[in-house]
Amino acid sequence: MMLKRSCCMKNMLFSAAILALPGCAQNHGAAYINTVPQGAEVVNLNDDTVLGITPVKVWWAESSEKRKFINVRIQKPGYRDKTSSFWVTLRHRDKNSALSDSQFVEIELQQQGQ
Repeated sequence: MMLKRSCCMKNMLFSAAILALPGCAQNHGAAYINTVPQGAEVVNLNDDTVLGITPVKVWWAESSEKRKFINVRIQKPGYRDKTSSFWVTLRHRDKNSALSDSQFVEIELQQQGQ
């Protein structure tokens, strides 16, 4: 009887320890990308996805990194395409707090022919 109780107690402790383990925590960060003039398309050069039209807030999450290198192309008719790179600090525990405290990035475009 004592052996059974000891075994059950070990199983309960093991189960409690498994439940207490943290999951894969995600680090979140966001950037508020603005252009002068506004209305430019922002393209992620890592995968050629369109992130939005400026001004735009963009959010990233990583499980192991504390910052992320971002490389984008900005394009707007009548203006030269521009490539820009910046670091986003992944310092938030969730998407909403990252978006509410996003890093400001401003990119000035040059008109074609100038």
